[in-house]
Amino acid sequence: MRVRIPAVLAVLILACCAGGAAAANPPLMLDRMGERLSMADARRSIAFQPFVPARRIIAVAVLPPFHGDDGHATRGIGFEYADLENRRYVLAQWPRNGGTIAMFQDFPGDPPDDCPQARTFVRGTTPYGIVWTTPHGLVLTLQADGANDARTLEIEWRKLIRRGACR
Repeated sequence: MRVRIPAVLAVLILACCAGGAAAANPPLMLDRMGERLSMADARRSIAFQPFVPARRIIAVAVLPPFHGDDGHATRGIGFEYADLENRRYVLAQWPRNGGTIAMFQDFPGDPPDDCPQARTFVRGTTPYGIVWTTPHGLVLTLQADGANDARTLEIEWRKLIRRGACR
């Protein structure tokens, strides 16, 4: 299976735009992004050590590659989790595998010094996702699952960066 960046972008956009008003059991964004597995099985399905958010993890999924052919060395992993206020987020991670985040919009404001390669993807004029690269060749995205505002998303992202999501 050959997946290119536009295919991954389409998955991200569809997953983000599908969010809406909270329901009793809202569907998981990860179900639209990849194959949901147990944490152990998902970690065995990838070839890198992922950053695991220190929150209440709701689901874990193996994701198609960010760039290049599908295989153990190129697959990603996603964590859907909830913060203390029960806002849900998806943190996705992939090996860069020669891909780039240059097609995303510049990060509004100043990204942290320890994570300067940050960009955003927007809906209208509002960022609804943050994408960044690490010095070790990973690409990560953070998206809110639902109607969280851009400021809340950035606050959550900065918390992840302080915990090591850009190392």
